[in-house]
Amino acid sequence: MRIRLRPVKYAYSNLLLFFFSVQFLAAQDGLEGIIVEKYYVSAEADNKGSMISGDLPVGSTTYRIYVDLKPGYRFQAAYGAPNHALSFESTAPFFNHIDAGTTHPNILPERTLGKDISLLDSWLSVGAAGENHLGVLKRYDNDRPDGYILWPGGFFMNHFEGEDYAIRDRDGLQRADKLPFPTFYQMDSALYYLGSSTKGNKFTVDNGAWACMGKGSNGVDSLTTNTVLIAQLTTAGDLRFHINLLIGAPNGTSQKYVWTKPDMGEWERDYLSFDSNTYFSQKKEKIEKEEKENQSKEKTKTKKQQPKSTAP
Repeated sequence: MRIRLRPVKYAYSNLLLFFFSVQFLAAQDGLEGIIVEKYYVSAEADNKGSMISGDLPVGSTTYRIYVDLKPGYRFQAAYGAPNHALSFESTAPFFNHIDAGTTHPNILPERTLGKDISLLDSWLSVGAAGENHLGVLKRYDNDRPDGYILWPGGFFMNHFEGEDYAIRDRDGLQRADKLPFPTFYQMDSALYYLGSSTKGNKFTVDNGAWACMGKGSNGVDSLTTNTVLIAQLTTAGDLRFHINLLIGAPNGTSQKYVWTKPDMGEWERDYLSFDSNTYFSQKKEKIEKEEKENQSKEKTKTKKQQPKSTAP
């Protein structure tokens, strides 16, 4: 379903003010890429609380979408515009937890995270992954799992292809005293499909955004990895999306990145378009190629280190 949002004068004026009052400068490229983490793949045991959580088809994948920034840069907004609409689409409905589900994780109660599968709810974010928690890639999550979140037996026990760390070992949550809070512009109709009582598999926005006001938000470790969680989507289908980003630079200027048809002052990046079918197969091929190259290097190194035999 394509969503064309009705122009609301107040919201639209704020959106224009937000995007066009910032200074744009073609300085150093602050966006390094988009990282899509396969956070979890559900098993039959994860659905045992479906009376409270809602039905989660076996094999549903939870995707976490991170903006990968250079140190010092900040995520300011993800937006859709007439020349480059923002869209998320799956071949199956997005999972929305019917009891604790919400459109953004800042108001996903911490007390619910350890009950069942509310951690897999679908939402949009500017860094948070739940009440009192920032989202962090599991491979960068060096803390032990949060002691306040203890799942009953059976939940989050599945291991899947491509998994780097199990959720019970690294939950991708970093406790924080303060969380960046999202502001939504002209997104009411789109957010309807991420509500706790709705089902949908596609939303498109061509004149709206979700943003972190002020300077923007940075990653848990802003001086090194600097990855900011901007969305989590759980679905039993194949996921595709197109996004555009507004990034804040250390000098106070901003940079606009789009997935197609750049206007003046915008930079086009093909990785702002995503298809789960090709992304993870290419990632697997890359890993396998690197492993073969490393094995070949080791063999060559070992062969060179072997003493040469001398004739008697």
